[in-house]
Amino acid sequence: MPLPSWLVWYKKPDYRDIKEYSTAVGTGRRPLSPDGRGKTAIPSRLSLEKVLENTTCSPMSLYDFYMYLKHIEYSPENLEFYIWFKNYEKKCQKAKKSMSIKEKDAQALLSTRVTEIELTHEGSEPVFDPELAQETLGQIELLIGSAAMCTTSGCKPTFGERVKAFAANVTGQNGADSSSSSATEADPDYRGEEQALNKLQLSTDPEHLRPIADHVYLLLRNCSHRNFIRLGVSNGTYETVCVATGLGIVLTIAGFLYMLTRSLAPHIGTHSQWDAFGAWPMWWLGITLILSGLRGSCFFLLLFTRRQPLPWERFDDSASMVSQKSAIVKTLSRLMIFDRKFRVKDASLRQLQHKIVIQSMIGGAVFATIFTLVFLFLPIWKQTI
Repeated sequence: MPLPSWLVWYKKPDYRDIKEYSTAVGTGRRPLSPDGRGKTAIPSRLSLEKVLENTTCSPMSLYDFYMYLKHIEYSPENLEFYIWFKNYEKKCQKAKKSMSIKEKDAQALLSTRVTEIELTHEGSEPVFDPELAQETLGQIELLIGSAAMCTTSGCKPTFGERVKAFAANVTGQNGADSSSSSATEADPDYRGEEQALNKLQLSTDPEHLRPIADHVYLLLRNCSHRNFIRLGVSNGTYETVCVATGLGIVLTIAGFLYMLTRSLAPHIGTHSQWDAFGAWPMWWLGITLILSGLRGSCFFLLLFTRRQPLPWERFDDSASMVSQKSAIVKTLSRLMIFDRKFRVKDASLRQLQHKIVIQSMIGGAVFATIFTLVFLFLPIWKQTI
């Protein structure tokens, strides 16, 4: 029987470099998804499918995901290509469905007119009907026009150019900088992409692009999206998290110093065993801050469902103003007490952050209780239990 979700310890996803992952997959050094869908640290309500459907809110929205790819991972072409492909696929399916309906109507109309002619000229030689011929030609032209949207390359002359441009971005054929991770760097000879482009010269069926789109989707899901969630869950900057975690370490050490001072100074048996409980609040808060910081979050921001600007959101600021600040001022401006703070809008992300708060507090309480009991039962107090 699986444990409730709030009891399952949350661990933020590990960072995964998209270029190294793509190369490793292409060379067979690792499978596509070694984690398995059921073992990832990403809640289903924040899955890639939800983000692509744009059903998530800031800072987990589709726009945020694109800004992350553009400014942090430098691979926005992957998302652009995949969204374009899905839209193009829908248009082709719609066109084929419309073509099928019109084809049935045309066949029904043609059958009705032929029957009428047969009844009218029953027993006589068939005669040519110019009106029927013109109507039939019109229906055939309509069917050809509908089919051409997905089966001929001459209907939309810009389509081939768009596909080649996207494919060049995805496969790196334009000589782009290696930091812009492409979707198909895993295949050194690009044979799959070349085959798709060769087929597109004869037909614009989206099925020719599906292998490329599937590979792009796997890279988005197994690399880009998990890295995006890793940063999105972190509600504070690196400086803020370090300060909060450092405070937790100081409080934890202070708890041990307090315990040793009360139990051993000026000598053993001087103080009551109830003095041991004085270290409990310091250990509890200290470990709580540490556990939150290890998962990339600031405990104080989590309590009030607030967050600081995420890395990709800072690109909206004035670059000239930021460049004029000194290193010390830049560091101080990114601390929680000086930086801007926003409310977390996405309900699923708030639930996940509340889960981190509760688990951190429980972990701190367990740690503080265990060590308090350990010192409490030592024969170093005036009165022992």
